[in-house]
Amino acid sequence: MDSLVSISVGEREIGDSHPTYFVAEAGLNHNGDIKIAKQLIDEAFNCGADAIKFQTYKTSEFLTNNSEYLDFFKNVELSYEEFKELNDYSKNVGITFFSAPFDIKSAEFLINLGIPCFKIASSDLTNYPLIQTIAKAKTPTIISTGLSTMKEVEIAVNTCLQEGNNEIILLHCVANYPALPNEVNLSSMETIKEKFNFPVGFSDNGDSSLVDIVAVSMGANIIEKHFTLDKSNTTI
Repeated sequence: MDSLVSISVGEREIGDSHPTYFVAEAGLNHNGDIKIAKQLIDEAFNCGADAIKFQTYKTSEFLTNNSEYLDFFKNVELSYEEFKELNDYSKNVGITFFSAPFDIKSAEFLINLGIPCFKIASSDLTNYPLIQTIAKAKTPTIISTGLSTMKEVEIAVNTCLQEGNNEIILLHCVANYPALPNEVNLSSMETIKEKFNFPVGFSDNGDSSLVDIVAVSMGANIIEKHFTLDKSNTTI
C-alpha cells in the first residue's frame, strides 16, 4: 500500500515517489567531544547522507542521581551552545542537522534552534509529555518503534495528531545492539504503513549493509543507520 503523504525535511521530500532518505545516526558517538562531532558531520556529508542525527539532553533532566547510567551520559553530554555550533556547522557543510531530545527542556531548545525535523527515540515512545512538546512545534517528526506494541505506536501517533502535527514518519526498529539480519523482520515496515499510511523506514543499528538494501527494495522511505568514525571507540 502506497503512502498518500510526502513530507518535506530540509530540501528533500520523503515519501513513496522520492528516493530513500538516508540519515547517519551519530547518536553519542562524538564521545562528548565537539571536534569529533564535526568530523562525524564531515564524513556523513562525504558519504552522501541526507542528514545527520544526534541526541540532545541534560542528564539531570532525564536521569535520577542514583541511576547506574548517570556518569556515562554526563561524560558524553554536549552543551546547548555546542549543539547550536553543530547546527551552524552542518548548514555550512551542506547536510541537514537534527536530533532526538531526551527531555522537555532539550526539546524546547531544539524547537527554538529551528531544526527541520525531530526524532523520538524508541525509549521515549510512551513519554507522552515529551511527544506533546515536540508535536506542538508542527515540525516533521520521526518516531522509532523499537520495543513497542502496535497499540503503543498508535497512541504515540494519536498524541502527535491531537497536537495538530500530521507530519509523521515511522521507523521499524529492533532494539538489539547490534541487531542481526535474522532478527530484523523487515515486513513490519509494510504492516506499519498499512495501518498508519505515513512514510515508513528502518532504523538500523546492525553491521550488515545488505539489510538496508533489502529494506530499500521493500519500499523503505527512510533509512537511519548508526554511524561512527571508529568502531573500536563507539559509544552506542
